[in-house]
Amino acid sequence: MKTVVGLFNSLNEAEGVMADLGRIGLSPNQVGLLSSQPLAAPIATRLGMSQIDVPGVGRVAANPPMLRLLDGPSMLRNQEGMVGALEKIGVPRSEAAGYIDGVRRGGTLEAVALGEDKEAQALEIMRRRTGAAPPARRTASDSDIVIPIVEEELSVGMREIDAGGVRVSTHVTARPVRKTVTVIEEKINVERRVVDRPIEEPDTFRDRSLELKATAEEPFITKRAHVVEEIRIHKDRTERIEAVNDTLRHTEVELSELPDRRRVEPTPRNR
Repeated sequence: MKTVVGLFNSLNEAEGVMADLGRIGLSPNQVGLLSSQPLAAPIATRLGMSQIDVPGVGRVAANPPMLRLLDGPSMLRNQEGMVGALEKIGVPRSEAAGYIDGVRRGGTLEAVALGEDKEAQALEIMRRRTGAAPPARRTASDSDIVIPIVEEELSVGMREIDAGGVRVSTHVTARPVRKTVTVIEEKINVERRVVDRPIEEPDTFRDRSLELKATAEEPFITKRAHVVEEIRIHKDRTERIEAVNDTLRHTEVELSELPDRRRVEPTPRNR
């Protein structure tokens, strides 16, 4: 069994395709429709469309054949479920998002399950009338052999690593110093001398009190810090070209024909 899918600009286009498919012998019960286009009640009733709210997509309507193809309404409860449902009928995950986006923008998705004898005709009908990307396509079936061609790509990123550095530590030391200074010191000396001279000043006999003070210097220390040298630390950044070598793997496919084991009857010769 094959499945052919197509995306159309409107529900009217999809109905036209459904009519064309009927001319090649396909029943409307085989054609699934999924649309986000607002539907009038008569149209919804005629096509048997039921509405479902899908987060991230909006309100969509699907007919019974589409629900059967997508494994029921539960697969349409969110966008990821829709992707998985389309994958189940053979749409690659990379293309499923394009179909869903087309439905979100108002398009109509149409899918039909059919035999191999009508596959080419149905695909041609859809391709003639496809009005939105991605185009109509045949999805893989259980009888198909799909061989993925895998190729690695090289991507070089950058990360920072420890490339060494310098640690600077400071500590305080003390050293003894000696400095010589000159200090001045006064000393009081009292001398008594014997003299003999007349007193000329009157009122000599009175009490007196005299003071004479001596001074002396003593050293005291003050300290003042000042910068005598600087150590400046900075980083120099340079750029260089470095070659990165690696190997990339790629799937190689070799095709060879198998011998035809059918028995060939010899051609009779006329005698």
